[in-house]
Amino acid sequence: MKAFLISLMLCTLPGILMAQIIRGTVIDRDSRQPRQGARIEVQDVSPPVGAITDAAGRFRLEGLSPGRYSIRCQLAGYVPWTSDPLILSSAKELVLDIELRETVGEATLGQVEITAEEYPHQAVNDLSVVSTRSFSAEETQRYAASVNDPGRMALTFPGVQQGGDDSENDIIIRGNSSFGMLWRLEGIDIPNPNHFAKPGSSGGGITVFSAQLLDRSDFSTGAMPAEYGNALSGAFDVHFRKGNMDRREYRIKLGLLGLDFATEGPISRGRSSYLVNYRYSTLGLLNRAGFHLVGERVDNDFQDLSFNLAFEGKDGKGFWTVFGMGGLSKERYRPVADPLARDSTRSNHWEDRVRRANMTAGGITYTRLIDERSHLKLVVAGMAGLIDWQYDVLDREDRRFRYNDETYRDSRMTASLTYHRKLSSRTRLKAGAFANQIFFTFYREATARPALSDLVGYQNENVSIDGRGQTQLLQAYAQLSHYLSPRWTVHAGVHALGLTLNGTGAVDPRLSLRFKPGDRSTLSLAYGLHSQHLPLGQYFYAQADTTPAGITYRQPNFELPFIRSHHLVLSYNQLFAGRLRLQVEAYGQRQFQVPVAANDPTSTFWMLNQQSGVSIFPLASTGTGWNYGVDVALEKFFSQGIFFLFTASRFESTYGLPDGRTFNTRYATEYVTTWTLGKEFTFKKGGVLQVGARVMYNGGFRYTPPDFVLSQQEGRYIPDEENPWSTQVEPYFRIDSRISYRRNRKGRATILSLDIQNLTDRRNTNRLDYNAATNSLSYGTHPSGFIPVLSYQIDF
Repeated sequence: MKAFLISLMLCTLPGILMAQIIRGTVIDRDSRQPRQGARIEVQDVSPPVGAITDAAGRFRLEGLSPGRYSIRCQLAGYVPWTSDPLILSSAKELVLDIELRETVGEATLGQVEITAEEYPHQAVNDLSVVSTRSFSAEETQRYAASVNDPGRMALTFPGVQQGGDDSENDIIIRGNSSFGMLWRLEGIDIPNPNHFAKPGSSGGGITVFSAQLLDRSDFSTGAMPAEYGNALSGAFDVHFRKGNMDRREYRIKLGLLGLDFATEGPISRGRSSYLVNYRYSTLGLLNRAGFHLVGERVDNDFQDLSFNLAFEGKDGKGFWTVFGMGGLSKERYRPVADPLARDSTRSNHWEDRVRRANMTAGGITYTRLIDERSHLKLVVAGMAGLIDWQYDVLDREDRRFRYNDETYRDSRMTASLTYHRKLSSRTRLKAGAFANQIFFTFYREATARPALSDLVGYQNENVSIDGRGQTQLLQAYAQLSHYLSPRWTVHAGVHALGLTLNGTGAVDPRLSLRFKPGDRSTLSLAYGLHSQHLPLGQYFYAQADTTPAGITYRQPNFELPFIRSHHLVLSYNQLFAGRLRLQVEAYGQRQFQVPVAANDPTSTFWMLNQQSGVSIFPLASTGTGWNYGVDVALEKFFSQGIFFLFTASRFESTYGLPDGRTFNTRYATEYVTTWTLGKEFTFKKGGVLQVGARVMYNGGFRYTPPDFVLSQQEGRYIPDEENPWSTQVEPYFRIDSRISYRRNRKGRATILSLDIQNLTDRRNTNRLDYNAATNSLSYGTHPSGFIPVLSYQIDF
């Protein structure tokens, strides 16, 4: 008997030594007030583990071994809440902020309301009733080849496809240009938050902020509620989490992409906390190993710092945060080092191109609980962005000429105010305003790349973009939500915005209706008119005019209005047993006031076909566009160690010119499909093996074939303006994979992982090459084939 007891103690001792804590707070979603008496339970454990929240809404669950746990919260008068299976490690406490939604009318708990545990990944913003899902930091790691980047993770979702090429995280939503994406952080709109950002685009290489800071955030793909403005296609609404207010925790991650270090802990125990993350990365290690993400002679380096400080007022009614992020990135495309080895038919053999992209944003938020029914949130922030491109061409003596010099500098002071009031158990009001003071400098001096023999004495005087000054972007919105009955909900709102630079503006109505035909299904219809101003640099195209007094410049695009788009989405969700969900969405979008070439009836230019940059010719806002299609998703939310998400989209994307001609857009690939799945295996000694894969199969990108007669005469590529975007390359196909091993030890936890982008080393077509000597066209592929991303992470 004594031997048995000793053996039992030895078996249970590791679990006791690694016992961990789950704690957090429970609040009312609308009023933000803490809720006392809520019952917190850990699902599927024996013996049962639970707690009751105190007067401050706090709870604490102790003595839990490392693993995955689902937490359920119940309170009379509120819809029950259940989390996804969350990771509890031996090195980090699990801290939850639970928001409960009040039940409606005579509905009882779980009787009519569709509960959070039945619909995981529902939007953090519950005014977003269609085309929106939430995501967590853990998902940006769990999905194969997402490498903690929300932009790459979003490729898993329905209706979303890859943008420029595999080295970038531009995302195309339902045939829309990535230009139309909104990025929001802690309640304020921010400029493109990506390393290696490009002008006129919302993407780049990887986000400036680390996913280590992410709290649950939203990703929307259309028909957004009234609080989102100045966006045409979708939105990332990102939130930073609070650091641990009770103890200090650290994370170090080393890998082929570089170093990632995070720390968090209390400033004043139980009242305030800090969370800081620093990353330094260079792709030099991958290049030297023979894996070229961008190119064989391309150097990429970036570093960034992100933080979030949280403070709670003494009266428990006021809450402050100080947040920020900043990133530096540089990309250099080097020429072939030996002049004698340079190929005269390969322009990049002779070019030395440097691209810099820096970005910073930081601010203060203050949330005040006014009474039991309302709260107010104020955000004041400053931000700045710089994109600087310098392109040189060399000759055989390594003399250089700068044929392209671009600078896009944007600095902003921003304030936002949001008021949220629960008028009754059935009716809520949300209203707010944003004010942006913008200072800018835009300059582009470029010429056609000269021949190698023309470098000596060549002058570059073609200034095509020139703008310096300041302007304001003002926005306001109001939205009313009313529960007509436990099954019917209506949301109605309006968003107004104006740009003082040229006096343009827009008023956008929004309306949505949700019906619950059963306890496990929803049917939603949403309409929204969305507007967005052009990239600010676009207004400052400088057209040179020769006069008797000399050359003067004017800005013919300065008065262009906002691009606008009607969105209509019909959405159906059905939940099945085993945490399985089917989602079907049909959508239509009608775009208008899209810039096209002015005074050129032969041109088929349409601004939203641009992947990045600004146009350097006169424009007129007379173009139109149509996007319509169906998205289908079948998803098994993580349970019993398994998850998967299968999506299929069929769509059309066309544009129209003032003369009535219509064509396919650049992004009319016709179909998008993804298969994402993963499995976790838990071993007796506590180790967890995770394997996963993602398959993407999309229609090939479109291109405009050359006019071979004119191209041969000019000795360069001349597009066939009669058939723009009429031809497709072969379909895009890519398999990504992930394998990781998670292990817990007393006081520390480790993860060894290997993500592989493009497992089969398939080289998808990403460009066209015109050969003037043979008057022929060939397809070019991106150099990023098989890319392994090995990393080792330790928490302590």
